[in-house]
Amino acid sequence: MKVLFVSPQGSNIYAKMKVGLPPLGIAYLAAVIREAGHSVKIIDRAIERKPMTPDDFMPFDLIGISADTPRYPEALEIAGAAKKSGKMVIMGGYHVTFLDKEALETGVVDIIVRGEAEEIMVNLLKALENHDDLNEVKGISFVQDGKLIRTPAAPPPRDLDALPFPARDLLPMDKYTSMMAGLPLVNLITSRGCPFNCYFCSSSKFGGLKWRYRSAKSIADEMEILYHDDGYRAFAFMDDNFTLSKRRVMEFADELEKRNMDDIIWWCFSRVDILIRNEDMVKRMAESGAFQIFLGLESHSEETLDDYGKNIGNKEQDQAIALLRKYGINIHGSFIVGDINETKALAMQTARWVQKVNPRIAQFSILTPYPGTALYQDVEREGRFLHKNWALYDALHATVKTDGMTPDEVQKMLIKDYRMAYLNKNRIVHPPKLHPLVKLRLKDLHAKQSGLKKIIKPLSFFGTFWLEMQHTKPKKLRAKTQKQNTRNIRLKADGHDREGLDLSSLEKETHMVNGMYRDEL
Repeated sequence: MKVLFVSPQGSNIYAKMKVGLPPLGIAYLAAVIREAGHSVKIIDRAIERKPMTPDDFMPFDLIGISADTPRYPEALEIAGAAKKSGKMVIMGGYHVTFLDKEALETGVVDIIVRGEAEEIMVNLLKALENHDDLNEVKGISFVQDGKLIRTPAAPPPRDLDALPFPARDLLPMDKYTSMMAGLPLVNLITSRGCPFNCYFCSSSKFGGLKWRYRSAKSIADEMEILYHDDGYRAFAFMDDNFTLSKRRVMEFADELEKRNMDDIIWWCFSRVDILIRNEDMVKRMAESGAFQIFLGLESHSEETLDDYGKNIGNKEQDQAIALLRKYGINIHGSFIVGDINETKALAMQTARWVQKVNPRIAQFSILTPYPGTALYQDVEREGRFLHKNWALYDALHATVKTDGMTPDEVQKMLIKDYRMAYLNKNRIVHPPKLHPLVKLRLKDLHAKQSGLKKIIKPLSFFGTFWLEMQHTKPKKLRAKTQKQNTRNIRLKADGHDREGLDLSSLEKETHMVNGMYRDEL
């Protein structure tokens, strides 16, 4: 079959700032189904931004669209355009895995693939080609005779080493501009699944509680191709638990050494509790080029950390920070504002602590109830949703009624957090120090560590971020939503009124795109 995969651009601040990396989820799918004998093309709307026309869809048998929550509205628009061209539409990703009924009710999506899709897609395409019964394909949802069908869940791929590398040759790799320390950055995924099941994260539900990982050799093999064929020297490991196995990290460092890849730098996610238990691992990471580690520090309030179920406190956080500083590894700290019980005083406590910690990157997010999380279920049960304008579920906009602050106060606090973290004397006078080996690597690679660009880029980002916040204040959004909703216009998929799907037995609701009723796609 001829398959077109589309990765929506999204409408949030990151899309506007062109901050992004290649969509590896779709690239993995493309590689797997190509290996199974199908023809495939990828359109990444973050790069190819021209409007999609019927000509884009015409050569293909079906259209596959990825949909996380903030990009779901655009995914529906693409789906509507594809349906107008007479194509079958398959949608996958986090959002529709957990809200399949909502997507199918629109009438513009034929099949939902739930969870990790590589093996499901191969089985689905085979069934479609052979006109087999779709009820026999695990891991999909669809409508049959007016009823929602959810087939049993499919197990995720177990042997990740057996998967082909992502089909980066189908992506415009030269158009991605993400950098680290002045070097072009490329992303990889080395493991899936998460045993921690955090309150505000859906990774454990999407990929399962069992941690599945690639071998150190497989990771180094992929890196070696990117290193020699494409010239990359900066690598980002995007999986949640890169450091979960100390043995694997040590083997990974050995593989890099064995292959003489001693002129690279890399970035990964880790956890406070794992780092402080494994100082020898941290030391080895620094020696092998670890430039920066992402830590979900979240808050400096013990009460808030307990609310998030972090099972760590301020003492452990300070230990992990000191450990990374000891070995010259930069900190990418992630912090959350807008916990249900967080007051302005507690939020300011965290903001002042971030100033003191002075991480190389401070990333602030508003607590957002993504589908599939325990947080989402609690917010739904307690009636705390401000709206379901999915495009604004980007962790930069208030979506929940909290007890400690108003929605406007939460968004103002987010702006204040960024201003305090980046526009302060401590950041200028005490820049984070690098491990001597990393400094030497950067010097040999001629990485640009200073200059006017280093000052202009953060200021430009902050300016765009501030303007976005002014346009999307909760009060303005509520007024706009109420005005739109009074029109009570049903979603149209083909330019004409349609009854939609008969899902009355599932308490069918009138569908809204972007949290508001729309005239047409």
